[in-house]
Amino acid sequence: MRILIATLLAVASCSAICVSPASAQTVDEIVSKYIDARGGYDRLKAIQSIKITRTVATPFSDIKVTVYKKRPQFFRADQGPAGGATTARGVNDQDAWDTAAGGKIVTRDPKNAAETREIDADFDGLLVDWKQKGHTVTYEGKSPLPGGEAHKLKVVTKGGTERTIFIDAQTFLERRHTGVLTLPGNRRFDVTIDYSNWKNVNGVKFPFDINEERTSREPVQSFVTYTEKIEINVPMDDALFAIPKGL
Repeated sequence: MRILIATLLAVASCSAICVSPASAQTVDEIVSKYIDARGGYDRLKAIQSIKITRTVATPFSDIKVTVYKKRPQFFRADQGPAGGATTARGVNDQDAWDTAAGGKIVTRDPKNAAETREIDADFDGLLVDWKQKGHTVTYEGKSPLPGGEAHKLKVVTKGGTERTIFIDAQTFLERRHTGVLTLPGNRRFDVTIDYSNWKNVNGVKFPFDINEERTSREPVQSFVTYTEKIEINVPMDDALFAIPKGL
């Protein structure tokens, strides 16, 4: 009996030791295949700035959006109806700011600014260099989605924000993100974002169609985003991301 118990304990101990490295290796393999599917690490890192022109279809109107991103963590989005006035929000190395009602510029509190910097201003995406960024990524198995199975990865950022990322089991491109979206005024929504229509731009693949649904608050909001153009390595001055002066 003592021999049997000792053997079982040894097996249990070995299992405990072996499970963690296997899980970590699975995450590393999935992330590596995801990066390769995008175009490879070197090509991703060769991109220093991105300008994205989009149309967001809402139940009420179409919104034109232009997104500017620059390394290391600069972000700006200008949006408004076609031919109409635009509002902006941005992230720089010190602040995250939004345009409030009446055109007033407001800054986010430090916690929400950090979350916005980790999510919106992350230049390469949460999975690229996730260890160096201080994030935690765990593999939660395969999950059925419309169109086929996907690998389910849970991401907890260095600042504590949680996202679940679904990587297509065949193409190894992103299919879906889920999590909580924080908007100005600390309005929080459960959000599901679906990515599709991946296209090659300068050797790197980007999703040109994005469907987003915000729930847990009324009214439920749904958006369909169509990307019209992605421009790589467009010159951008850091001043573009600064808080607008005089507002």
